[in-house]
Amino acid sequence: MDLGATAVAATHSTARHEVLHAYQMAEDAFAIGNLSESVKFARQALQQAPTFAPAHLLLSTIAFSGGQLRLAVRDLLRASEHATRQPATLIAAIALRLISLGETGAALKTINDMDTASIQESSVLFDLAQQLTLLEQHGVALQFLEEVESRGGETFLTAYFRGNAMKFMGRMDDAERAFERSIALKSEYCHSHWALAFLGRVAGAARRANRIQALITGGVPTDADRCYLEYAQYRELEMLGDDVAAWNSLEHGFRSKRRTIRHDVATETKLFDLVMNAFPSLPPPQVTLPEESTPIFIVGMPRTGTTLLERILGNSDAIALCGELNDLRMQYKWVTDYYCPGYFDARSLAEIGTVDFHLFGRRYLEHVKWRAPGAPFFTDKNPGNFVMIGAILRALPHARIIHLRRDPLDACFSNLKELFAANAYAYSYDLHELAAHHRNYARLMEHWQEIAPGRILDLRYEDLVTEPELQTQRVMQYLELPYSSDLVHVEVSNKIVSTASSVQVREPIHSRNIGGWRRYAQQLQPLADALGRDTDN
Repeated sequence: MDLGATAVAATHSTARHEVLHAYQMAEDAFAIGNLSESVKFARQALQQAPTFAPAHLLLSTIAFSGGQLRLAVRDLLRASEHATRQPATLIAAIALRLISLGETGAALKTINDMDTASIQESSVLFDLAQQLTLLEQHGVALQFLEEVESRGGETFLTAYFRGNAMKFMGRMDDAERAFERSIALKSEYCHSHWALAFLGRVAGAARRANRIQALITGGVPTDADRCYLEYAQYRELEMLGDDVAAWNSLEHGFRSKRRTIRHDVATETKLFDLVMNAFPSLPPPQVTLPEESTPIFIVGMPRTGTTLLERILGNSDAIALCGELNDLRMQYKWVTDYYCPGYFDARSLAEIGTVDFHLFGRRYLEHVKWRAPGAPFFTDKNPGNFVMIGAILRALPHARIIHLRRDPLDACFSNLKELFAANAYAYSYDLHELAAHHRNYARLMEHWQEIAPGRILDLRYEDLVTEPELQTQRVMQYLELPYSSDLVHVEVSNKIVSTASSVQVREPIHSRNIGGWRRYAQQLQPLADALGRDTDN
């Protein structure tokens, strides 16, 4: 049955034929780019059937394509309000769109309101499991995946996503078996080889390295696939102690990845200049928002201890962990009614003078509330939020900001050896671009400290891992919360970790990663030169 016909049937409309005809005209007009006609016919459909969710969804799509973000969100929320009795495929499409536009709480409600027991299509359950993963609802996602497999729908993809959910939940042995199962179902699936290698299991490393090498030797069709195999091989060979071969694989990996993404140092540098120009100073802090919900922003470059600090804070009863959120940048986009990839671009920064920062802050708190209901403090550890500190301090003057700093060579190397998802951290696959980004990041953080003295707590990663009790005391004093020696025992926490550090932070705090770059000092000499560092020191 046609999706539109099914949806309108669920509304019990008395003008079913007219609604379907108008909606089909709207879709046809949209397909040829006639947006005004598409809007006209979609509205005609809604005049006959106001709860016809496909028309609301189409209007949202049209608004977004026309650069009207607020209107797109409004129509999308209307679609979700009327989604309960619609086909499962349509509800899944609405939920995914809600996530992409920053309406995560509404997305979760849309999924929770579904009668999932009645869903016949295993493909829909699989789609919903992926969406729940994006919402960090890994336990429920795992249930959906297991339901798909119990129906005979097991594939290399269901096994792979099952492994990821288990990894995030701390079930490392189960995750290992799931990734192996994925490889058994499709031996060349590069993501599972990569995920398995990054579990850090020394046992079986030689066998896995031989298996990966056979795939590489056999020929990998695209850089997008090869980079995963090369990064996996790097990790396996490093565990085996073959540093020369490990670096060779890492270099092949980051060069392959670099060919798949776009990044320009000059453009990034100019953008950082624009950020500083947009916030030359800050007004005196004036708390205008309720302080019963205080965000703790943990910022810095990725892989510099942000997840470790969040785990420490999570041992406090007063602090809820929310992980790496996108709500800050998405709500800035909403208040400016302009969508751009990433955090800022020239146009979004030009809107600073028109931003209602009170509204921005209020919407941010409202959109995060579902993750930590009633919590007096909650964390937002998206490292990239460092570019928005000026906006944070204006919109959320009661917020706490903790900046994790790490030795520049260690920080850059930790980025280089991590294969990030999609186009995230595009600077991290070239030694000179890494150094340029670190310079931009460092000077922006200096700017924030200069215009907001005392409002940002600087914390060195090296200090945190060598004297965790003392540094945790500093942090809790800054947060005005009680300190307990139990806070530093991160290994006892069973809380979900959905970042690249999900394996490492389940260990007791250690300092083994300090100076990790020295293992490849010769190969990293160009990076050290670009950073102005002497690798002999």
